[in-house]
Amino acid sequence: MEGKHLSCFVAIVLGVLIFKMHIYEAFGDQDEDIPHNEVRNWALKFGVDLWEFGRQFTKMNEIKNRFKDNDIEVKRKDGIILLRELAAEVKNFMDFKRNAVMRLMDSAEQAALSELDGQGANAESPLSQQHYDARRINEYNADGKLADGARHMDIRFMRRFERLPVNLSLSSILVPHGVDLDEADVKSALQWSAHLDPLFQNNLEQDPALSWQYFGSSSGFLRRFPGTAWPPEGSKGSKLIHDFRTHNWFVQAASSPKDIMILLDASSSMSEKSFDLAMATAFNILDTLGEDDYVNLITFSEVVKTPVPCFKDRMVRATPDNVQEIKSAVKAIKLQDTANFTAGLEYAFSLLHKYNQSGAGSQCNQAIMLITESTSESHKEIIKQYNWPHMPVRIFTYLIGKDSGSRSNLHEMACSNKGFFVQINDYEEARRKVIDYALVMARPMIMYQADHPVHWSPVFLAGKSGGLGRDSEYQRRLVTTVSTPVFDRRNHSVRVANLLGVVGTDVPIEEIRKVIPQHKLGPNGYSFIVDNNGRVLYHPDLRPLSDGNQYIDQLKPKYASVDVTELELPETEVGNDHEVVEMNKNLLNEMRGDMIRPKEGETEFTVLNHYDEAKRVSTRTHRYFYGPIEDTPFTLAIVLPEKYGSHELVSQQEIRHSRNNITEYFKGDNWRVHPDWVYCEYNSVSDLEKERENSGEYSSRDQEPSFGSPEEQVLHFLSRAGRPGWKWMSVRPKSPQPHHNMHSGSNGNSPSSSHYGSQHLNAQSSRKAEPYYCDRTLFQSLVRDAMVTDGLDRNTTSTSNGKEDKHPIATLMAILKRQGYQKFVVATSFVATRSGLLRWIDHIKRPEDSPEPHFSEDNVRAMDTSWYKRAIDQHTVEPDSFVYSVPFGSGYAIKSNATLVTASHAIFVEHRGHKAPAGVVGLQFQHDSLAKHFINITSACTGVTGCKRTCASDNLDCYVLDNSGFVIISEEMEHTGKFFGQIDGTIMDSLVQDRIYKRVTVNDYQGICSDSDNPYTAAGGILKPNRLGSWFLQHLVALSAAWVSLLPASLRAWPQDEYTYENEDVVFVENNYSDEYEPFENDYNLPVDQEMDEFFTTADVEHTTPPPKQHKPHAGPRFAPDPQNARRCDLRTDLYMLQPERLNQGGQNNPLKGKLTNCHVSGCERPFSVQKIPHSNLILLVVDTLCPCGSKQLDIEPMEEAGVVGACSTRRQSQEQESRRRPKKCINYHPEEIEIQQCGRGSTLLKTSATVVVGHLLMVIVTFVLTNA
Repeated sequence: MEGKHLSCFVAIVLGVLIFKMHIYEAFGDQDEDIPHNEVRNWALKFGVDLWEFGRQFTKMNEIKNRFKDNDIEVKRKDGIILLRELAAEVKNFMDFKRNAVMRLMDSAEQAALSELDGQGANAESPLSQQHYDARRINEYNADGKLADGARHMDIRFMRRFERLPVNLSLSSILVPHGVDLDEADVKSALQWSAHLDPLFQNNLEQDPALSWQYFGSSSGFLRRFPGTAWPPEGSKGSKLIHDFRTHNWFVQAASSPKDIMILLDASSSMSEKSFDLAMATAFNILDTLGEDDYVNLITFSEVVKTPVPCFKDRMVRATPDNVQEIKSAVKAIKLQDTANFTAGLEYAFSLLHKYNQSGAGSQCNQAIMLITESTSESHKEIIKQYNWPHMPVRIFTYLIGKDSGSRSNLHEMACSNKGFFVQINDYEEARRKVIDYALVMARPMIMYQADHPVHWSPVFLAGKSGGLGRDSEYQRRLVTTVSTPVFDRRNHSVRVANLLGVVGTDVPIEEIRKVIPQHKLGPNGYSFIVDNNGRVLYHPDLRPLSDGNQYIDQLKPKYASVDVTELELPETEVGNDHEVVEMNKNLLNEMRGDMIRPKEGETEFTVLNHYDEAKRVSTRTHRYFYGPIEDTPFTLAIVLPEKYGSHELVSQQEIRHSRNNITEYFKGDNWRVHPDWVYCEYNSVSDLEKERENSGEYSSRDQEPSFGSPEEQVLHFLSRAGRPGWKWMSVRPKSPQPHHNMHSGSNGNSPSSSHYGSQHLNAQSSRKAEPYYCDRTLFQSLVRDAMVTDGLDRNTTSTSNGKEDKHPIATLMAILKRQGYQKFVVATSFVATRSGLLRWIDHIKRPEDSPEPHFSEDNVRAMDTSWYKRAIDQHTVEPDSFVYSVPFGSGYAIKSNATLVTASHAIFVEHRGHKAPAGVVGLQFQHDSLAKHFINITSACTGVTGCKRTCASDNLDCYVLDNSGFVIISEEMEHTGKFFGQIDGTIMDSLVQDRIYKRVTVNDYQGICSDSDNPYTAAGGILKPNRLGSWFLQHLVALSAAWVSLLPASLRAWPQDEYTYENEDVVFVENNYSDEYEPFENDYNLPVDQEMDEFFTTADVEHTTPPPKQHKPHAGPRFAPDPQNARRCDLRTDLYMLQPERLNQGGQNNPLKGKLTNCHVSGCERPFSVQKIPHSNLILLVVDTLCPCGSKQLDIEPMEEAGVVGACSTRRQSQEQESRRRPKKCINYHPEEIEIQQCGRGSTLLKTSATVVVGHLLMVIVTFVLTNA
């Protein structure tokens, strides 16, 4: 029996050993079963086939030789000299805009002075009825007759003015809600401002690049030129526009920078309705602030609280992000306890005083905005302690509701502190009346009558682009506004300082970029402009937040605010070299500081560049050259790639000396030019009209005389250039002499008003502008490129003189090309050059009903495309190579043959030892033909000894990946275009660990997230008092106060529309605020938090506030929220870069062998082999599939940063401390301002509600009954 058991045991042991031996054989020999030599041979053959095919099909060598056959030069760029040249061009461009605005200001002031003094404000004049109300322009009845009250205006569509129908001789009047054109002050302003129309027209004639010009009256209407109807055709907006008086271009031009402390009553005495109205008032104040201002909002009840915890004891810049943070936090405020006004005022005064003394903040105006429903006193003692006698802090008071008992107190607080009192009864008043504070702050500037500061607004999304490109109609343009205030220069019987309004003009960024030609910067070079706060005016990566069409529908701009350090991303993962990482960051910050000062300089550091909607990343070392744009708050920077940006190819064709008709090189419809580049253009519409009249061409009166496309415009000037007497006109018109104030003195007197308009018109019309402008270098480079690339669609090669080459080599190349065409099914071949020229050849007839756009439609801006940029960069990695790509996620379209592979190669021309890029050639061919060729190669053994397995084997998976980790070819067609980490994250991780790919974290500081959930609402909603009790208490107090007011007493306690205030106890001493600032102060942003405690002596200040909720990143795909709920957020994603040097060590392209271990309970291993595919940006990855390793997924979807979001994040807090440069002028004090007695407005007794009137009667009856009882 024991023998049997022993025999069984031995059999079992032997069986296990044999099984283990089989397992060992199956898994232990896997490494040997991956044919590494075959992998190398497959990759070599596949790469060489692709290279030879692409090289011959694109005729890259022929194009290169054609360039060399002509006179060429590879010239070195001097970055600083180029910078100065471009900065001078931008200055000249901006001078035109500034001078146009200053002429408008001068004429407006003198027109008002002449009209109002000569005729009187109420005098009727024919002009007073001649304005065009934009709401009633060309309004017709169903019978075709003009509607009653409407006016006819001759209009025609103009590209320059957002493709709207306009009249170039007349202005139109746009009206916000709540403005009545029949009011006396409005009618008066309409009358005298009509005299601006001739100057509007003259400004446009002198500067054809001028956009909308306007005069925004303080009385509420907007006069805009050229005239057009409102709302625009196709707009969903109403006939009323948003109140422009709250916009940056108006408010910031009207007043100097300011520090604003908003005190919001959050006590339980506030009713629900009143607190909502108080919040609306505070929010409207916040909306009027700009980047030169500082702000904070505190709430007060029994204690003082700062709704945003990280803003405690600080003033912060009034950036859109900070303003939005305050709004979000205030919405979560709880109403509780009683109002402690003393604590709130003491806190606000202390903080403002500290900022004034420490050199922080705006160092200009300071003000407290007190918003409450009631107060029982005027708080003289605390105000006297902190603000008298010099009154450095203005006090503006806002009474919410109809508490008449509080009016006199709040009125006294404002009037005795150079402020203004406003009563707010509804949301319309909350929006309209907040602007009064800016008009009061403008008083010192108006009284001096000397300086008219010029303000440049942040950029915003405006209407449709004015470009000639076929897609321009669907693009919106970025715009900034330059503006300046208009003063009332009359001598009044009482002391006043009235702001008549603000004049301005829009400046499209696309027009600024025209004077910084891209061809001078070269491929992957770019420029950007930074303002005095470090915010970019434009940048190639600037992506403004959508405004939800609020500008198109309401004429309401949504301003962008992005710091240069949020766009230039220094490389932060340079191996483990911490010093290099810090050096890159420091160099960026040092450059920002120099640009703020502003200071000319240059630097060099490595940055991250992302492509294709942040799915690819690369590193590139840039050389930065930067310097000031004189007489503006801006600094220009130009950026040149370090490896190839310092040289440029100079190859031009002198048109007048050409033997052939140059238009012969531009035949057919298979070419395009860059639609945003200026080759040649007419300087004005009238110049083009004259040219067309001379040539006998007809133009419609309803349409702007223009060209149908950029190509039509180029052909027009090509034909003109061939005529006798052609002149290049290669110098842009120079701006006239800077505007000089022609006012004779500060007393308001002016030269004779009879010629206030003509002196500007005559001065300007004497300067003769040239009819057109041509960029001679670009234009002649375009002609040379057209000659070089002409005839490439013919099967035989040709020399530069056009003769066919019958050499046997040419015949062989033609045969090879035909064979290649059968191997790879080419849809399109193309060439794009340094001059913006794009040529292509369609080798497959495209279906007319194809839903996909043609190659030329998506790639007309060739130098801006990913395939162009990547090809130029690839040349520095491997000169003889193509860059291959497929559309992302295109695997599911494979079966329809719709997926195309794009291959591009950069052509560099060498001359005297230096190289410069001349262009990029490329192909688009069907993916299935590429995949079939790959399968044919990898399914066969190339060695004489044979191989055990190929890519056709079941236990091997073969992939072709690009340098960003995306699948180009896989056995599973649906993998095409997917990120490989989503297919097999385990292998991808191993490739990163083996340093074949590098994982790079990319931060996007312009991300868009949903704002639907407020992070401050974690503690609950607003605590509301008992509705019934609150209502009864409020009405009891109001009725009692109204009843008392009817008793025999002086009615002067009732404030009227115009308030007067006399305080004989106040002695005014001129303060020590300087009008001039130093250009830059290194200690501008001194930390003040640690020094605040000594100033806050009140025990009622609460130093702890509930922090916002911690943010948890959203998992899964991100979807962009609608514009109404969108907010800026910081996104983070991990992208991948191939490290080709790792696969080419020692000059040997040997496969790199890898192995996954410990990935299965059986202990099996999973080997893989990686081989660089020569002449490409691709790798071949072969993976053994026998070992059933688990596979995780890696994601490249951007995710919001975890932790605290918004203004209290660590990054935003550090950004708040970054340097800025204050505006040059601060005008915040005039010794005679105290004489102005207008300091408030509110509802009069006649406007008392019916409820209060009934209450009056009821109280009188009750009193009478009780008295006679």
